[in-house]
Amino acid sequence: MAAGEMPPLSAVHVNKPLAAANRLMAAVHLSLVAMVIAHRAPLLLSAASAAMVAADLTLLFLWALSQSGLWRPVSRAAFPERLLEARRRSQLPGVDVLVVTADPDKEPALGVMNTVVSAMALDYPGARLSVYLSDDAGSPLTLLAARKAYAFARAWVPFCRKHSVQCPWPDRYLGGGGDDEDGGGDCGGGEAAAEERRRIKKMYETFKGDIEDACRKRSCCWTKEERQDHDAYVEIITAAGEEDDDRRRRHHHDEEEEEEEEEEETRMPLLVYVSREKRRASPHHFKAGALNALLRVSSLVSHAPYVLVLDCDMSCNTRASALEAMCFHLDRSPPAPDNLAFVQFPQMFHNLSRNDIYTNDLRYVFGTRWIGLDGLRGPLLSGTGFYVRRDALYGATPPPATQAGGYFSSSMLEAGELATRFGHSDQLLASLRNQLQSSTPRPSSSAADSRRRPLPRDATLVASCAYEEGTGWGDQVGFMYQSVVEDYFTGYRRFFARGWTSAYCYPARPPFLGSMPTNLNDVLVQNKRWMSGMLAVGLSRHCPLACPDLLAVSVPQAMAIAYFGFLALYAFPVLCYATLPQLCFLRGVPLFPDARWSAAAFASSLLQHLVEVSVANRRLAVRAWWNEQRFWMLNAVTGQLFGCVSAFQDLLGAAALDFDLTTKASDGSLYRKGVFDFTGCSTLLLPATTLCVLNAAALVGGTWKMMTRGGARGELFPQLFLLSYVAALSYPLLEGMFLRQDPARVPWRITALSVAFAAVLLALFG
Repeated sequence: MAAGEMPPLSAVHVNKPLAAANRLMAAVHLSLVAMVIAHRAPLLLSAASAAMVAADLTLLFLWALSQSGLWRPVSRAAFPERLLEARRRSQLPGVDVLVVTADPDKEPALGVMNTVVSAMALDYPGARLSVYLSDDAGSPLTLLAARKAYAFARAWVPFCRKHSVQCPWPDRYLGGGGDDEDGGGDCGGGEAAAEERRRIKKMYETFKGDIEDACRKRSCCWTKEERQDHDAYVEIITAAGEEDDDRRRRHHHDEEEEEEEEEEETRMPLLVYVSREKRRASPHHFKAGALNALLRVSSLVSHAPYVLVLDCDMSCNTRASALEAMCFHLDRSPPAPDNLAFVQFPQMFHNLSRNDIYTNDLRYVFGTRWIGLDGLRGPLLSGTGFYVRRDALYGATPPPATQAGGYFSSSMLEAGELATRFGHSDQLLASLRNQLQSSTPRPSSSAADSRRRPLPRDATLVASCAYEEGTGWGDQVGFMYQSVVEDYFTGYRRFFARGWTSAYCYPARPPFLGSMPTNLNDVLVQNKRWMSGMLAVGLSRHCPLACPDLLAVSVPQAMAIAYFGFLALYAFPVLCYATLPQLCFLRGVPLFPDARWSAAAFASSLLQHLVEVSVANRRLAVRAWWNEQRFWMLNAVTGQLFGCVSAFQDLLGAAALDFDLTTKASDGSLYRKGVFDFTGCSTLLLPATTLCVLNAAALVGGTWKMMTRGGARGELFPQLFLLSYVAALSYPLLEGMFLRQDPARVPWRITALSVAFAAVLLALFG
């Protein structure tokens, strides 16, 4: 490194041994599957064999797309200490944190406020940090809770700074819910510090009690109609006496300018409550619409060049994520890219069970595929926990090598084009023009300066229903509206197809911790929404495999993105393997002409999966592998199957896709015990339970026939093994239908319908 040259702020390491192992296993598996299909091809005159070949080809297609996400796994490291050596904290670019909530019943106010307060306590200059809370329900309870949260944050944020608290999530730190560094212990500094901690904990208990008391009193006061039909409201939240504090700081700053750094550091971050206008007659575009409203309001107030997006239940578990993200965004040393649009952190969850029966840890995405995609051009946008450039969200293209800011065409900077894209708010257009004309991201106005100014007059205008009409919001600008999975679609179309890249930062300590649904029905509903939204993109004109811009940049990345777009298609081969071998086995018809190749391909698939899970868990993780096998099969014939149905209905114009919220308030006691909780399960579970009964009946009936009508037949053993394997995977369903008597068993209605449908299938085809 030359003298005076700034050291790298980040580093990337390619895991060559794992990459070589992945490629070797891929080559072996491809050869085995090719042999299976070749041996089945002569039997295509049989309808069952033809369907099985189609199933195998579908599996091969999806498997081939998935391999690009394993081709070049990498890991990254950030060096915040080098960043702080290179520039003063007061010179860091601003960050606007966008938090979205939609339903105070399913997303309890206390949890939302913990997310807000933890974001305000990030290790970042207070004058460079602003937090915006979107309340789509327009609930007075959420507004009251936000005001109380800000009052508590005025004590909590300085406490975290003073004692270098690692976990800024108050409920986790003060409740002792984390490790030894999170809570339950002394914060250092002797008796005075311990007393200060007790004082803060008492304040939090009061804050918590006030919110819970308000929830009990107001739970029935806010109707469904009011949630769907209300005016826009924006408030910069302040506390009594804060303006006097600001005046004292300004006076002191005028006398002692050398203490500017300390003043920037000690200011409170800004907190802004936003409830956009909702009308039942106007489309509101779910989460993407809420985020775009926050983008417009924040452009008027603080206009930070970087944006952090958090779900309302995704609290900060460390204060370091902002500095770590800036290490990637501000790094100009090779091989750091100049076209980095966002830094994605993993989604991790605090309410995971040791025996994660619903595979809620999302290992497949955040522990495996995102690491591999980071070796291509970066992971996909994941909906929460990412720091993104505002100019990239606003439609900029990657900058030339000599320019740090995103590039906008000269025509876009014209007043008429800006108004066409961004709407007719003079204040918003003036703010945008100042930013877009700059070649480098300018520091945002400080939080304190924003608070001293009155609320911009256009703040409620840009949060109104009619503001986006005739503009580019949701298409040319901001988060995109064409899919209910706005993160997947925006990441693909807004960034990667335009030449931007991303980075995946996976620190040792989880930067954010959220809540996963612990009821099976909620898990399946969530998966159905993900599957239907991504498949709708895959089947549309926006299919990644048909995007010339993306294919011109990177074919492997296009394959990886398309894999998630077609993920729901696993429903078809699983349906085939869950019906045809069973019915043929019951009738004594062999379906696997050369069992050796089929068995080898099956074993190769299981081995690949076991290696993936074990590498992600850094140990031989057989139980996690089994849970993933079981839930993969279950999800294929529930969430993915209904996702396919919803996507095809949307494609045909029969019904629009819906954005289903899942509750964050269930206790999860059965989930923690490793017991399936079927409470509230609807017809979404019906295909799985029907196929489970069909498989059990075929296994018993077919085995009985083998034993009583001429002895065992070797050509049927592969099907016998398959049926036994499926029965083992589906045991929790059988148990929930026929053995359990607790309230969380499979509903009797679902059990009765499953038995009836299975009987019909057996009568017609068995």
